[in-house]
Amino acid sequence: INHLDTSSTMEASAATIISPPRRLTIKKLAILSLLASILGFVTFQNYYNSISLVDETLSQRQLSSSWIERHPERGISAWARNNFRPPSAAPGEKETVLFWHVHKSGGTTVKGIYRCMDQTIASRLPPSISHTEDKELIAFEPFGQRGGKFVNVDMTTRSGMLRAERMGLVASGKADMLFAMDPSFAGEHLYDKQHKGRIVSLFRHPVDRLASKFYYLQKADWEKTYSPKWADMSIL
Repeated sequence: INHLDTSSTMEASAATIISPPRRLTIKKLAILSLLASILGFVTFQNYYNSISLVDETLSQRQLSSSWIERHPERGISAWARNNFRPPSAAPGEKETVLFWHVHKSGGTTVKGIYRCMDQTIASRLPPSISHTEDKELIAFEPFGQRGGKFVNVDMTTRSGMLRAERMGLVASGKADMLFAMDPSFAGEHLYDKQHKGRIVSLFRHPVDRLASKFYYLQKADWEKTYSPKWADMSIL
């Protein structure tokens, strides 16, 4: 009897010990299941919203792309569309080229090459020999026969380009190539539908440009942005 009582007592104790943890585990599982369901719903909702956003963005891009294809003339500024020939067009017998001179990107080298090719250039000359106060346009050789021909205009300032506009620079045909750092202003004021031109340029990696400009301004005391403090500095 004692043996049976002992066994019954042990079974009762075991049931007492085992039952509470089982009930706690079921509660935890229920809570975890609920949290997983909420998390799954939130994840699905975010995914659905992101897919909708991507679809909407793609639709807008496709709409914009198709609109540009139907109206290619509206993708660029009016002065560029009306006053310049597209790259696909063959060069005309007489068209004045506008070179967009990006600073420290080879523009001076290009200018030297075209001077050697006996092309008449409109850019900027030192004031003492520029003849920019003259009342009429002239093409002259300020450096002699080996220095190339220049037109007496200043293409580096807007006031200089407005003077060239009033004097009919492009229509005169005196310049083969214009060098300007402000192509939009030059293109709008110096060219028109009757005297269309062509834009060309050279570009350079921006980091290389800045490094070149830094070393240039170390010695270019004739420039407004020259700083003697940079003379002994290095970027290395």
